[in-house]
Amino acid sequence: MASKAIVLITGANRGIGFGVARRLVREHPNYHVIIGSRDATQGREAASTLLAEEASSSPSISSVELDVTSDTSISAAKQTIEKEHGRLDVLINNAGIALDVKEKGKISLREMMQRTYDVNVFGASVVTDTFIPLLEKSDNPRIVFVSSSLGSLTFAADTKSQFSKEQFLAYKSSKTALNMVMLAYNSTLREKGFKVNAACPGYIATNLNSFYGTGTVEEGSENVVRLATLGKDGETGTFTAKDGPRPW
Repeated sequence: MASKAIVLITGANRGIGFGVARRLVREHPNYHVIIGSRDATQGREAASTLLAEEASSSPSISSVELDVTSDTSISAAKQTIEKEHGRLDVLINNAGIALDVKEKGKISLREMMQRTYDVNVFGASVVTDTFIPLLEKSDNPRIVFVSSSLGSLTFAADTKSQFSKEQFLAYKSSKTALNMVMLAYNSTLREKGFKVNAACPGYIATNLNSFYGTGTVEEGSENVVRLATLGKDGETGTFTAKDGPRPW
C-alpha cells in the first residue's frame, strides 16, 4: 500500500485552516493531515475534534506546535515532522492575522504593520524556506499560500472595484507582498517539480474578520484543497479563487 501524502497546514486549529483540514480528511483519505497551531493545546483539540467527527473513516491526523513568528518554533516543528514522517508533500501557508479593524485606534500604525507582516509575510516566508528540504524529498511537492483578492493591485487601482474601497492598509498590502513571495519561490522551485500557488478563499466568516464574512469556511477551503492536491501536471505560479484566476 502506498504511503499517505503528508500535508502541513499552518494556523489550522480554527477558521479556514481548520476547514481545509476537515475537507482534506473527508475527501482525500490518502493524506495525513498535520494541524499546525501556535498553541499546542488548541492544535491537539482541533485534531481530536476531526478524529471524532470522522471516526468511521479512521482519519489520519496529528498536530504540531508551530508559531510562525518564532524561528525556534518553526525549526522544532520541522524536526518533529522530519523525525515522524521523513518528508513533507504539501505545505499550506494559512496562518494570518488582520488587525486593521480589531486594533484600529488601539495600537500605532507602525505596530499594526509590523505585527501583520510578521505573521502574514515574514512567517510564511520563513516557514517555506525551512520546510523546502523536506518538500524536496517528495515526488510531487506542493506549496499553497493563502492570499486574498484584497491584495490585488489591479483591483486596488480600479476605482469601480469593491476592493479599492476597503482601507485595510496593513492586511491588504501584506497579501500583495505574499503574492510576490509566492512568485519568487515559484521561480526558483518550479524547475524542481514544485507546484507553488496562491489561493484566495473568498470573504469568509472567521475569527480573522470577527465573523463578518459572507461565505462559509467550507466554501473557503475548496480552492485551497484543490491546489494542495494537484497532480504532477498541475498549474504553478497562479493566483486563483474558487471561480477562477485573480488579477495580480
